[in-house]
Amino acid sequence: MKKFLNLILFICIFCFCGVIRVDAATIKLDKTSAKPGENVTLTVSDAKSNSGYTLGYDNTLLEITSGSCGGSNIETDKVKDGCNVIFKIKQASLTSDKSVSFTLTDKASSEETTPITLVIKANTVVTTPTTTTTQAPKSNNANLKTLEVKANDGSDVVLSPAFNSGVYDYTATVDATIKTININATLEDNKSNMIISNNANEELVAGENNKIVITVTAEDGVTKKAYNINIKREALTADATLKSLEIKECKDFKFKEDKFSYNVKVANSVNSLSIDYVLSSLDATVSISGNKNLKNGSKVKILVTAEDGTKKEYILNIVKSLKVTKKNVNNVVPEKNPLIIMALSMIGFGLIGGIIYVVKK
Repeated sequence: MKKFLNLILFICIFCFCGVIRVDAATIKLDKTSAKPGENVTLTVSDAKSNSGYTLGYDNTLLEITSGSCGGSNIETDKVKDGCNVIFKIKQASLTSDKSVSFTLTDKASSEETTPITLVIKANTVVTTPTTTTTQAPKSNNANLKTLEVKANDGSDVVLSPAFNSGVYDYTATVDATIKTININATLEDNKSNMIISNNANEELVAGENNKIVITVTAEDGVTKKAYNINIKREALTADATLKSLEIKECKDFKFKEDKFSYNVKVANSVNSLSIDYVLSSLDATVSISGNKNLKNGSKVKILVTAEDGTKKEYILNIVKSLKVTKKNVNNVVPEKNPLIIMALSMIGFGLIGGIIYVVKK
Protein backbone atom coordinates (compact mmCIF):
# COMPACT_ATOMS: atom_id res chain seq x y z
CA MET A 1 0.00 0.00 0.00
CA LYS A 2 2.78 2.37 0.82
CA LYS A 3 4.44 1.72 -2.55
CA PHE A 4 1.18 2.46 -4.31
CA LEU A 5 0.85 5.83 -2.56
CA ASN A 6 4.43 6.74 -3.44
CA LEU A 7 3.73 5.91 -7.07
CA ILE A 8 0.70 8.15 -7.12
CA LEU A 9 2.69 10.97 -5.49
CA PHE A 10 5.50 10.56 -8.04
CA ILE A 11 3.08 10.75 -10.94
CA CYS A 12 1.47 13.94 -9.54
CA ILE A 13 4.84 15.58 -8.97
CA PHE A 14 5.94 14.62 -12.51
CA CYS A 15 2.80 16.11 -14.06
CA PHE A 16 3.02 19.24 -11.95
CA CYS A 17 6.66 19.78 -12.85
CA GLY A 18 5.79 19.37 -16.51
CA VAL A 19 3.26 22.15 -16.25
CA ILE A 20 5.72 24.34 -14.42
CA ARG A 21 8.34 23.78 -17.09
CA VAL A 22 5.97 24.77 -19.85
CA ASP A 23 4.90 27.82 -17.96
CA ALA A 24 8.49 28.63 -17.10
CA ALA A 25 9.68 28.46 -20.74
CA THR A 26 9.55 31.85 -22.47
CA ILE A 27 10.15 33.28 -25.90
CA LYS A 28 10.82 36.88 -26.87
CA LEU A 29 11.53 38.94 -30.01
CA ASP A 30 14.09 41.69 -30.47
CA LYS A 31 11.38 43.92 -32.04
CA THR A 32 7.61 44.05 -32.04
CA SER A 33 7.17 45.13 -35.68
CA ALA A 34 9.07 44.89 -38.94
CA LYS A 35 8.69 45.37 -42.68
CA PRO A 36 8.98 42.73 -45.45
CA GLY A 37 12.68 41.95 -46.11
CA GLU A 38 13.77 42.74 -42.52
CA ASN A 39 15.09 40.22 -39.94
CA VAL A 40 13.85 39.52 -36.42
CA THR A 41 15.55 37.41 -33.74
CA LEU A 42 13.62 35.07 -31.43
CA THR A 43 15.22 33.88 -28.18
CA VAL A 44 14.12 30.85 -26.11
CA SER A 45 14.92 30.84 -22.38
CA ASP A 46 14.19 28.63 -19.38
CA ALA A 47 13.35 25.66 -21.65
CA LYS A 48 14.37 22.75 -19.37
CA SER A 49 12.16 19.99 -20.76
CA ASN A 50 14.03 16.77 -21.49
CA SER A 51 11.85 16.09 -24.43
CA GLY A 52 12.36 19.59 -25.81
CA TYR A 53 10.02 22.04 -27.53
CA THR A 54 8.75 22.71 -31.00
CA LEU A 55 8.39 26.25 -32.34
CA GLY A 56 5.26 27.29 -34.18
CA TYR A 57 5.21 30.22 -36.64
CA ASP A 58 3.64 31.30 -39.94
CA ASN A 59 5.97 30.00 -42.60
CA THR A 60 4.03 31.73 -45.37
CA LEU A 61 5.40 35.09 -44.22
CA LEU A 62 8.50 34.01 -42.26
CA GLU A 63 11.54 31.92 -43.10
CA ILE A 64 14.39 30.86 -40.87
CA THR A 65 17.76 32.05 -42.03
CA SER A 66 19.91 30.79 -39.14
CA GLY A 67 19.68 29.49 -35.59
CA SER A 68 21.85 28.34 -32.70
CA CYS A 69 20.02 25.53 -30.88
CA GLY A 70 22.78 23.10 -29.88
CA GLY A 71 23.14 21.58 -33.33
CA SER A 72 19.56 20.43 -33.52
CA ASN A 73 17.19 21.04 -36.39
CA ILE A 74 14.93 23.65 -34.90
CA GLU A 75 12.09 22.90 -37.29
CA THR A 76 11.89 19.16 -36.35
CA ASP A 77 14.06 18.51 -33.30
CA LYS A 78 14.04 19.81 -29.80
CA VAL A 79 14.34 23.54 -29.19
CA LYS A 80 16.69 23.97 -26.28
CA ASP A 81 17.16 26.64 -23.64
CA GLY A 82 19.16 29.60 -24.99
CA CYS A 83 18.21 28.90 -28.58
CA ASN A 84 18.34 31.97 -30.91
CA VAL A 85 16.47 31.84 -34.19
CA ILE A 86 16.73 34.50 -36.89
CA PHE A 87 13.67 34.90 -39.09
CA LYS A 88 13.48 36.88 -42.30
CA ILE A 89 10.17 38.38 -43.32
CA LYS A 90 9.32 37.33 -46.84
CA GLN A 91 8.81 39.92 -49.57
CA ALA A 92 5.04 39.72 -49.58
CA SER A 93 2.79 42.51 -50.84
CA LEU A 94 0.74 43.68 -47.90
CA THR A 95 -1.83 46.44 -48.28
CA SER A 96 -2.44 46.52 -44.52
CA ASP A 97 -0.54 45.56 -41.37
CA LYS A 98 -0.65 41.85 -40.43
CA SER A 99 0.06 40.14 -37.12
CA VAL A 100 1.85 36.74 -36.89
CA SER A 101 2.26 34.63 -33.73
CA PHE A 102 5.07 32.47 -32.32
CA THR A 103 4.31 29.60 -29.94
CA LEU A 104 6.52 27.20 -27.98
CA THR A 105 5.04 23.69 -27.39
CA ASP A 106 6.37 21.02 -24.99
CA LYS A 107 6.82 17.89 -27.14
CA ALA A 108 6.07 15.60 -24.21
CA SER A 109 2.97 17.28 -22.74
CA SER A 110 1.85 19.26 -25.84
CA GLU A 111 1.43 22.27 -23.52
CA GLU A 112 1.98 25.69 -25.21
CA THR A 113 3.58 28.81 -23.83
CA THR A 114 1.82 32.15 -24.12
CA PRO A 115 2.21 33.21 -27.77
CA ILE A 116 3.99 36.41 -28.76
CA THR A 117 3.02 38.56 -31.73
CA LEU A 118 5.01 40.31 -34.45
CA VAL A 119 3.34 43.01 -36.56
CA ILE A 120 4.40 43.00 -40.20
CA LYS A 121 3.91 46.49 -41.62
CA ALA A 122 2.15 47.05 -44.94
CA ASN A 123 4.47 47.73 -47.87
CA THR A 124 1.96 48.41 -50.63
CA VAL A 125 0.46 51.88 -50.99
CA VAL A 126 -3.23 51.76 -51.81
CA THR A 127 -4.09 54.51 -54.23
CA THR A 128 -7.62 55.80 -54.47
CA PRO A 129 -8.71 56.56 -58.00
CA THR A 130 -9.12 60.30 -58.48
CA THR A 131 -12.03 61.74 -60.29
CA THR A 132 -11.12 64.56 -62.62
CA THR A 133 -13.78 67.22 -62.91
CA THR A 134 -13.77 69.77 -65.66
CA GLN A 135 -14.62 73.27 -64.42
CA ALA A 136 -16.70 75.56 -66.55
CA PRO A 137 -14.77 78.59 -67.85
CA LYS A 138 -15.18 81.75 -65.78
CA SER A 139 -17.62 84.34 -67.07
CA ASN A 140 -16.46 87.48 -68.91
CA ASN A 141 -19.76 89.31 -68.28
CA ALA A 142 -18.91 92.79 -66.95
CA ASN A 143 -22.27 94.47 -67.63
CA LEU A 144 -24.59 96.41 -65.32
CA LYS A 145 -28.16 95.17 -65.23
CA THR A 146 -29.79 98.33 -63.81
CA LEU A 147 -28.67 101.87 -62.96
CA GLU A 148 -30.62 104.52 -61.03
CA VAL A 149 -29.52 107.86 -59.55
CA LYS A 150 -31.38 109.58 -56.70
CA ALA A 151 -30.91 113.15 -55.38
CA ASN A 152 -30.49 113.84 -51.66
CA ASP A 153 -34.10 115.10 -51.53
CA GLY A 154 -35.34 111.72 -52.82
CA SER A 155 -36.12 112.89 -56.35
CA ASP A 156 -35.01 110.95 -59.43
CA VAL A 157 -32.01 112.20 -61.39
CA VAL A 158 -32.85 111.70 -65.06
CA LEU A 159 -30.00 110.19 -67.08
CA SER A 160 -29.46 110.98 -70.73
CA PRO A 161 -29.62 108.71 -72.62
CA ALA A 162 -31.84 106.25 -70.73
CA PHE A 163 -29.83 103.39 -69.21
CA ASN A 164 -28.74 100.53 -71.44
CA SER A 165 -26.15 97.93 -70.41
CA GLY A 166 -24.32 98.51 -73.69
CA VAL A 167 -24.10 102.32 -73.24
CA TYR A 168 -21.24 103.57 -71.08
CA ASP A 169 -21.56 107.41 -71.00
CA TYR A 170 -24.43 109.37 -69.37
CA THR A 171 -25.18 113.00 -68.42
CA ALA A 172 -27.61 114.61 -65.98
CA THR A 173 -28.36 118.09 -64.59
CA VAL A 174 -29.55 118.83 -61.05
CA ASP A 175 -30.70 122.01 -59.32
CA ALA A 176 -28.25 124.06 -57.29
CA THR A 177 -30.04 122.99 -54.11
CA ILE A 178 -29.12 119.32 -54.72
CA LYS A 179 -25.92 118.70 -52.81
CA THR A 180 -25.41 114.91 -53.01
CA ILE A 181 -26.68 111.94 -55.01
CA ASN A 182 -27.08 108.21 -54.38
CA ILE A 183 -26.33 105.54 -57.02
CA ASN A 184 -28.24 102.25 -57.13
CA ALA A 185 -26.81 99.68 -59.58
CA THR A 186 -27.11 95.91 -60.03
CA LEU A 187 -24.97 93.41 -61.97
CA GLU A 188 -25.97 91.07 -64.77
CA ASP A 189 -23.59 88.44 -63.37
CA ASN A 190 -23.55 88.11 -59.58
CA LYS A 191 -20.00 86.70 -59.75
CA SER A 192 -18.67 89.94 -61.22
CA ASN A 193 -17.48 92.85 -59.05
CA MET A 194 -18.51 96.52 -59.03
CA ILE A 195 -16.59 99.55 -57.70
CA ILE A 196 -18.11 103.08 -57.58
CA SER A 197 -15.65 106.00 -57.46
CA ASN A 198 -15.32 107.66 -54.04
CA ASN A 199 -16.55 111.08 -55.21
CA ALA A 200 -20.06 109.60 -55.54
CA ASN A 201 -20.40 110.15 -51.77
CA GLU A 202 -19.08 113.73 -51.82
CA GLU A 203 -20.95 117.01 -52.27
CA LEU A 204 -21.43 117.95 -55.92
CA VAL A 205 -19.43 120.99 -57.03
CA ALA A 206 -21.87 123.73 -58.08
CA GLY A 207 -21.56 125.05 -61.62
CA GLU A 208 -19.37 122.15 -62.75
CA ASN A 209 -19.61 118.63 -64.22
CA ASN A 210 -19.09 115.98 -61.56
CA LYS A 211 -17.81 112.76 -63.18
CA ILE A 212 -18.64 109.52 -61.38
CA VAL A 213 -17.25 106.19 -62.65
CA ILE A 214 -18.69 102.70 -62.03
CA THR A 215 -16.09 100.00 -62.86
CA VAL A 216 -17.32 96.42 -63.34
CA THR A 217 -14.83 93.50 -63.37
CA ALA A 218 -16.03 90.15 -64.73
CA GLU A 219 -15.56 86.82 -62.92
CA ASP A 220 -12.51 86.04 -65.11
CA GLY A 221 -10.73 89.03 -63.52
CA VAL A 222 -9.66 90.29 -66.94
CA THR A 223 -12.73 91.77 -68.61
CA LYS A 224 -13.57 95.27 -67.32
CA LYS A 225 -16.13 97.91 -68.29
CA ALA A 226 -16.51 101.50 -67.03
CA TYR A 227 -19.84 103.36 -66.89
CA ASN A 228 -19.33 107.16 -66.75
CA ILE A 229 -21.95 109.52 -65.28
CA ASN A 230 -21.43 113.31 -65.70
CA ILE A 231 -23.72 115.22 -63.30
CA LYS A 232 -23.86 119.01 -63.63
CA ARG A 233 -25.03 120.91 -60.57
CA GLU A 234 -26.39 124.36 -61.43
CA ALA A 235 -24.43 127.37 -60.13
CA LEU A 236 -25.33 128.93 -56.79
CA THR A 237 -26.69 132.50 -56.69
CA ALA A 238 -24.33 135.27 -55.58
CA ASP A 239 -26.94 137.92 -54.71
CA ALA A 240 -26.38 139.14 -51.12
CA THR A 241 -28.51 142.33 -51.20
CA LEU A 242 -31.76 143.53 -49.66
CA LYS A 243 -34.68 144.50 -51.87
CA SER A 244 -36.32 146.66 -49.20
CA LEU A 245 -35.75 147.73 -45.60
CA GLU A 246 -38.08 149.52 -43.14
CA ILE A 247 -37.56 150.65 -39.53
CA LYS A 248 -40.68 151.24 -37.46
CA GLU A 249 -38.97 153.54 -34.93
CA CYS A 250 -37.67 155.89 -37.68
CA LYS A 251 -40.51 157.19 -39.85
CA ASP A 252 -38.27 159.24 -42.16
CA PHE A 253 -35.89 156.30 -42.92
CA LYS A 254 -35.37 155.77 -46.65
CA PHE A 255 -33.66 152.66 -48.05
CA LYS A 256 -31.50 152.60 -51.18
CA GLU A 257 -30.33 149.30 -52.72
CA ASP A 258 -26.80 150.52 -53.34
CA LYS A 259 -26.36 152.17 -49.92
CA PHE A 260 -25.00 150.11 -47.03
CA SER A 261 -24.61 152.65 -44.16
CA TYR A 262 -27.40 154.75 -42.60
CA ASN A 263 -27.87 157.19 -39.72
CA VAL A 264 -31.07 156.21 -37.92
CA LYS A 265 -32.62 158.88 -35.63
CA VAL A 266 -34.69 157.46 -32.81
CA ALA A 267 -36.09 158.63 -29.50
CA ASN A 268 -34.12 158.21 -26.28
CA SER A 269 -36.57 155.57 -25.06
CA VAL A 270 -35.88 153.19 -27.97
CA ASN A 271 -33.86 150.10 -26.87
CA SER A 272 -34.14 148.06 -30.08
CA LEU A 273 -35.29 148.48 -33.67
CA SER A 274 -38.25 146.78 -35.34
CA ILE A 275 -36.71 145.86 -38.72
CA ASP A 276 -38.67 144.63 -41.75
CA TYR A 277 -36.72 143.52 -44.83
CA VAL A 278 -37.11 141.70 -48.14
CA LEU A 279 -34.22 139.74 -49.72
CA SER A 280 -33.34 140.18 -53.39
CA SER A 281 -32.71 136.40 -53.56
CA LEU A 282 -34.81 133.85 -51.71
CA ASP A 283 -31.72 131.60 -51.45
CA ALA A 284 -29.85 134.17 -49.32
CA THR A 285 -29.88 134.28 -45.51
CA VAL A 286 -29.82 137.16 -42.98
CA SER A 287 -28.35 137.64 -39.52
CA ILE A 288 -28.80 140.80 -37.36
CA SER A 289 -26.46 141.78 -34.52
CA GLY A 290 -26.19 144.69 -32.05
CA ASN A 291 -29.96 145.31 -31.89
CA LYS A 292 -30.21 145.39 -28.09
CA ASN A 293 -29.80 148.07 -25.41
CA LEU A 294 -29.30 150.78 -28.02
CA LYS A 295 -27.41 153.93 -27.10
CA ASN A 296 -26.44 157.01 -29.02
CA GLY A 297 -23.67 155.82 -31.36
CA SER A 298 -24.66 152.14 -31.29
CA LYS A 299 -24.36 150.15 -34.54
CA VAL A 300 -26.93 147.62 -35.71
CA LYS A 301 -25.48 145.26 -38.37
CA ILE A 302 -27.54 143.37 -40.96
CA LEU A 303 -25.41 140.64 -42.64
CA VAL A 304 -26.76 139.07 -45.85
CA THR A 305 -25.14 135.80 -47.10
CA ALA A 306 -25.79 134.64 -50.66
CA GLU A 307 -26.22 130.99 -51.67
CA ASP A 308 -22.63 130.80 -52.93
CA GLY A 309 -21.25 132.35 -49.73
CA THR A 310 -21.01 135.98 -50.91
CA LYS A 311 -21.61 138.40 -47.97
CA LYS A 312 -22.76 142.02 -47.73
CA GLU A 313 -23.35 144.05 -44.57
CA TYR A 314 -25.77 146.92 -43.87
CA ILE A 315 -24.87 149.20 -40.91
CA LEU A 316 -27.45 151.31 -39.01
CA ASN A 317 -25.80 154.07 -36.93
CA ILE A 318 -28.09 154.96 -34.01
CA VAL A 319 -28.61 158.71 -33.35
CA LYS A 320 -30.69 159.54 -30.28
CA SER A 321 -32.23 163.04 -29.57
CA LEU A 322 -30.84 165.16 -26.68
CA LYS A 323 -32.53 164.96 -23.28
CA VAL A 324 -34.80 167.90 -22.13
CA THR A 325 -34.58 168.65 -18.38
CA LYS A 326 -37.68 170.17 -16.79
CA LYS A 327 -36.98 173.03 -14.39
CA ASN A 328 -38.55 173.06 -10.95
CA VAL A 329 -41.00 175.93 -11.14
CA ASN A 330 -41.45 176.07 -7.41
CA ASN A 331 -37.80 176.82 -6.87
CA VAL A 332 -37.48 179.52 -9.57
CA VAL A 333 -37.99 183.20 -8.63
CA PRO A 334 -38.96 185.26 -11.70
CA GLU A 335 -36.77 188.23 -12.34
CA LYS A 336 -38.48 191.72 -12.21
CA ASN A 337 -38.02 193.36 -15.56
CA PRO A 338 -39.05 197.08 -15.61
CA LEU A 339 -40.05 196.98 -19.24
CA ILE A 340 -42.38 194.08 -18.66
CA ILE A 341 -43.98 195.84 -15.71
CA MET A 342 -44.46 199.01 -17.76
CA ALA A 343 -46.02 197.12 -20.66
CA LEU A 344 -48.38 195.26 -18.40
CA SER A 345 -49.38 198.54 -16.73
CA MET A 346 -50.13 200.16 -20.05
CA ILE A 347 -52.24 197.24 -21.13
CA GLY A 348 -54.12 197.38 -17.84
CA PHE A 349 -54.79 201.10 -18.12
CA GLY A 350 -55.93 200.68 -21.70
CA LEU A 351 -58.40 197.98 -20.75
CA ILE A 352 -59.82 200.12 -17.93
CA GLY A 353 -60.19 203.15 -20.20
CA GLY A 354 -61.94 201.05 -22.79
CA ILE A 355 -64.41 199.72 -20.32
CA ILE A 356 -65.25 203.28 -19.03
CA TYR A 357 -65.79 204.50 -22.58
CA VAL A 358 -68.20 201.69 -23.34
CA VAL A 359 -70.15 202.34 -20.17
CA LYS A 360 -70.56 206.10 -20.93
CA LYS A 361 -71.94 205.31 -24.34
